[in-house]
Amino acid sequence: MNLFLAATIFVLLVIVLSALRNRLVHEFVGSSLLIFGSQNPGLWFYSLLFLPGTILHELSHWIVAEILQVRTGEINIFPDLGSEGGTKKLGSVATASSGPFRSFLIGIAPFLSGIFTLSLLGYFLFLGGLLWWQYALLIYATAVIGSSMLLSAEDRRTWPFIIIFVIVLIFLLNQLNLSLPPIFLAKIITVLVSLNKVLGVTVGIILVMIGILYTLRRIIEVLTHKKLTRR
Repeated sequence: MNLFLAATIFVLLVIVLSALRNRLVHEFVGSSLLIFGSQNPGLWFYSLLFLPGTILHELSHWIVAEILQVRTGEINIFPDLGSEGGTKKLGSVATASSGPFRSFLIGIAPFLSGIFTLSLLGYFLFLGGLLWWQYALLIYATAVIGSSMLLSAEDRRTWPFIIIFVIVLIFLLNQLNLSLPPIFLAKIITVLVSLNKVLGVTVGIILVMIGILYTLRRIIEVLTHKKLTRR
């Protein structure tokens, strides 16, 4: 497998995971609307179920901000639901204004820490020889980290600047005819292939969760004689 293919698969898996995460939240919200007439109980339940991932997400922001000497404020690990139908935040860290590079590093920190954690979880999942409850715990942790490592719109606010910078850098390297050493290139491909495996497992786990929640929601619709409608 070449670097381009491995990187393309990685990007596609992250995009799919992001879409599935939104669907997962939708299923929690949908069931909550049918039972309670409000989406907030569903969001609270989702928040509590995925609390370990939220803690890792927000701590990643905070640690990198502290390392980069960007002032930090209050850390919230529980949802700020606001008004019904308003903007929902499952967690947040207050940080002072900083330049685009530091903002980018602070914003992307949860994704990098999540990828690292998923790599460790994947190692133990593929290791074999574990007890059933250990597999169950690893599957739960994989779903939690995989869902929580994704970045919010606020985390991505400096990305246009960074993307332009990276494009210019790649162009300059190409003009200088610089290339990565074969050994280093092979190592990058190996890491990407390993990450793609664990991301694939994560996608599969969340798909199963969505399937279960969708089935439960349909049962609730039958029992309550209510049905969700899109507006």
